[in-house]
Amino acid sequence: MRLFGGLLYFAGMFILVYNIYKTVKAGSFIAMEAAEAPALEKEGARKSGESYHRFIERRPVQFMILSIVAILIGGIVEIVPTYLIKSNIPTIATVKPYTPLELHGRDIYIKEGCYTCHSQMVRPFRSETERYGEYSKAGEYVYDHPFQWGSKRIGPDLWREGVKSGPLYKPDSWHYNHFMDPQKINAQSIMPKYPWLAESEIDIESTPAKIRVMQYLGVPYPEGYDLKANDDVKAQAEKIAAGLRAEGIDITASKQIIALIAYIQRLGTDVGDSKTAQK
Repeated sequence: MRLFGGLLYFAGMFILVYNIYKTVKAGSFIAMEAAEAPALEKEGARKSGESYHRFIERRPVQFMILSIVAILIGGIVEIVPTYLIKSNIPTIATVKPYTPLELHGRDIYIKEGCYTCHSQMVRPFRSETERYGEYSKAGEYVYDHPFQWGSKRIGPDLWREGVKSGPLYKPDSWHYNHFMDPQKINAQSIMPKYPWLAESEIDIESTPAKIRVMQYLGVPYPEGYDLKANDDVKAQAEKIAAGLRAEGIDITASKQIIALIAYIQRLGTDVGDSKTAQK
């Protein structure tokens, strides 16, 4: 059947060429063919009986301006209420802001292009929830700037990656080894290695600025938290590094891979597998 279909396309190309050839042969060349066109009528005021729409179509500049105005009005009506009416964004009591270390990890995640292969939005379909867990809620993303929804899934969706229950839970050591050499975890993986993450240092000097930017965007960190956020960075990083060292992985708490693990292990844990209600 594929051969037959291909032959039809192939034959069609020959018929096309033959048709063009016959069309050319059937005509005769006229060197100086007389031709004329009626004079253009001056497009002025609206003609008698002409609809307003037909009239404005003849005036492209005015038509373009009116179209832009209509689009802007429609956009304002749709967009502005979502910013002014807080009830449009359902909140979830268990959703908390990212820790400073998780913020660093999130920036590393974006910098390394992880979002180009992994989305972070579980759709409300059985095929999604059976594989990835509880479907995503709008209120879970209130502190994501920007969110990592995406549609590219060369790799699995990661929005529930940090959920601690169930057979798919992965410890910190798994993520460390996965970043260092994905093919040792899964021989079919096409994910590249990220060995430099275990060598590069977390830029803790930028922590206060990150916190202030998040506060400006509406994330409810306490006033003055930017001045002491690095204490939390070091405490959380040391806890993760100590756990890795206990499993035989020699790593210091200041490395970028620690921040990335912190971020990955946070994903989805605000709601997890529960049916948390929105309020």
